[in-house]
Amino acid sequence: MTEHIKPIASELLSNDLVITVQINILNDKQQPIRCRALLDTGSSMNFITEELAKSLRIRQKKCSVPIGALDTLTTTSKRHITATITSTDAQVLQRDFYVDDALTGAETKDEALTLRTELTNLLQLAGLNIRKWASNDNDLLHGLSLEETNHQHFLGDSQTLKTLGVLWNSSDDSILYSVEVKPTPSRVTKRIISSEIAKIYDPLGLLAPVIVRAKMLLQRIWSSKIDWDESLPIELHTEWERYYAQLPLLNNVRFPRKAIIESAMEIELHGFCDASEKAYGACIYLRTLNTNGRVWTQLLTAKSKVAPLKCQTIPRLELSGALLLTSLMSTIQQALSHKITRTIYWTDSTIVLHWLNTSPHTLKTFVANRVSEIQTKTSIRDWRHVPTDDNPADLISRGQTPEEFLRPTIWQHGPAWLYQSEGYWPTWALTPQIEVPEQKGAICLSTNPPDYCLLQRYSSWPKLIRIIARCLRWKQKRNRAAPLTVTELRITHNKLIKLLQNIHFSEEIRTLQKDRNAAIKGKLTRLNPFIDKEGILRVGGRLSHSSMTFAQKHPIVLPKSSVTTRIIDHEHKIHMHSGTQATLYAVRQRYWPVDGRSQVWRAIKGCVRCCRAQPPPVEYVMGNLPEARVTESRPFTNVGVDYCGPFHIKEKRDRNCRQIKVYVAIFVCLAIKAVHIELVDDLTSEAFIAALRRFIARRGYCSTIHSDNGTNFRGASNELREIHDLLQSDDHKEKVTAFLADKQIEWRFIPPHSPHFGGLWEAADTGARVSPVHKSTDYLVKYTVRGRCVSNLFLTHHWVKPYLTCLVCGMFALFSRMSLPSEYGVVFVS
Repeated sequence: MTEHIKPIASELLSNDLVITVQINILNDKQQPIRCRALLDTGSSMNFITEELAKSLRIRQKKCSVPIGALDTLTTTSKRHITATITSTDAQVLQRDFYVDDALTGAETKDEALTLRTELTNLLQLAGLNIRKWASNDNDLLHGLSLEETNHQHFLGDSQTLKTLGVLWNSSDDSILYSVEVKPTPSRVTKRIISSEIAKIYDPLGLLAPVIVRAKMLLQRIWSSKIDWDESLPIELHTEWERYYAQLPLLNNVRFPRKAIIESAMEIELHGFCDASEKAYGACIYLRTLNTNGRVWTQLLTAKSKVAPLKCQTIPRLELSGALLLTSLMSTIQQALSHKITRTIYWTDSTIVLHWLNTSPHTLKTFVANRVSEIQTKTSIRDWRHVPTDDNPADLISRGQTPEEFLRPTIWQHGPAWLYQSEGYWPTWALTPQIEVPEQKGAICLSTNPPDYCLLQRYSSWPKLIRIIARCLRWKQKRNRAAPLTVTELRITHNKLIKLLQNIHFSEEIRTLQKDRNAAIKGKLTRLNPFIDKEGILRVGGRLSHSSMTFAQKHPIVLPKSSVTTRIIDHEHKIHMHSGTQATLYAVRQRYWPVDGRSQVWRAIKGCVRCCRAQPPPVEYVMGNLPEARVTESRPFTNVGVDYCGPFHIKEKRDRNCRQIKVYVAIFVCLAIKAVHIELVDDLTSEAFIAALRRFIARRGYCSTIHSDNGTNFRGASNELREIHDLLQSDDHKEKVTAFLADKQIEWRFIPPHSPHFGGLWEAADTGARVSPVHKSTDYLVKYTVRGRCVSNLFLTHHWVKPYLTCLVCGMFALFSRMSLPSEYGVVFVS
């Protein structure tokens, strides 16, 4: 052990290569021995001199020291590659060299000679001399010395190539197998069987049917849970002896190395796959066709696997074989340098073909994953069906002993119909199956939503409330014949509103119930909704300190539904079939429908009475406006007048009271479109003159009066002229002349048969005809009711902002609306 460590060089010098230290080592007598050592804390050993080893009495022995700094042939050749090297040489160096051995070829003899010369010259630059040349053509060995050729014509004399286990006889250009069999020991164990099977190295899989039989036996041994050095049961021992005794027969097996015929015009790859309960595998054949029409097929490679211990169905194993064939075919396509004309995949499982023509998402996970991979790597139209007797992969799935393998079969060259044209190949049409195995079960969840047909059965909102209230009373077994009270109607109204909101705003209500300040997404974001004491979702806002009613400050939120349409229809009828803006304003006194304007417009569009009273107008080309329409003047300076009616008015509400037929004279200001309405008892000139006098008394004298060519208006003009003549008498000349001079009236008629010249008062006439009086179901309206309807007509029209109130005629007299309903509910006094 060391006594102390003393650095020899405390700093790096320019001439020093390494840093050393001086240490004292104690020998077996505890005597210190001074020596030098490398200062390297990362190493697990150090070097000492021979003198120090003698002093420490250390026994010496020879040992091998591995050095990992030797260049491989590939690395050396890459370092000496110059610009003169061709692409063929580079591919041979990278692909056909294994360690220091090369196995390559060429299409023609001249190309092979050129390749041999270039490889020899290239590797000589790195100091590497290629020896032991062997070829299937002796002309290619011409010019080589005895030291450079292999007279045995066998590859595999060196230890490295024997490890590969591939033997090639260049005399007949065939691949051989050399299997050495030792006497069978009396005690056979799992270790011995595994060792003997591993000695049969078959990288190309040409002995797949034989090797898979040994794998089956080894799997049975593993399933029996036998230890490595435990003797096999007599049954397994006998089966192994019979198989092992036939292994020397494999020395007689020969496979032609040449797989492509001369002057090949078409090169095809045909892959076969099959599976059984014990194993599955795949094999690939190369089919070539030359210019003379000659066909040659040869086994190229094969691969086998034993079935997993977990029991699987035969279709699943067949699918695993198809996936194995897909992977093996991809490897072969990358390894071959020739252009492949087409690739065909053969299987004898119709279920696998149905799976491959099915979308993977409809299949179970095991099948779907493999089908998806196969569909990605291959084209489904390249998959075909082959009978089991013509499937060479069936030999892999069942396995063969060496004796059975030597018998003539379709293994080496495939089925006989591969030598014929495609017309003789097996054909099979894909027929749709009623049930394809391994399909996912379709889960159908049926829900029974609550039946809300009662909400859509009745077209009247008050009627719906009353019917629901009656149902609630019947449920409580109360007095069923008594009239409904205000409290019952209010409770029913709130329950209907809550039900409607829970159907359409369930998520928003749950969010607000958890956190009243939570942010609401969607169309209710800008409404700042909240839930009141009765559980109804209402519009928020900043009007809490306003003197308006609670329903006006916080209207009830209504979704797009049939119930909302019933409420809009109800308000539309209450307000005598008013327009979109007026109906929307009336609805928003208590409710706030989402997308209210569109819902109101749609509801009015479906109103039969409104459509009959105001059909879609016909559009005409409009002319220039007259001077009176575009000149600023006092209201009612220039007016237009027209009649509409008749209307029937009851003097009283008695059943048999007398009905009065009246007309309406409409005076329209041509400048500001203001409308003045006067009731006329009949169509006489006297009645109109009386109405005109009342108009002048309220609105002042007008300058001109425009009208159509009605007979009553012509008569009125004559009456005015007669009055004017009468006033020219001597008794009244001074007063009347002064009065008419100050209050001059000029009457103008529009051209005959030209009602479009009076479009302004015709529009006002239309507005009066579609007024609540005209659309009312109660055609006999009381005289006072008519005055209320006219007073509630809107004078303003707001399209952009939802104003809380609109200007109506009655506000000038009462400063509020005449038909504003009172609010439901109880006033809570704190």
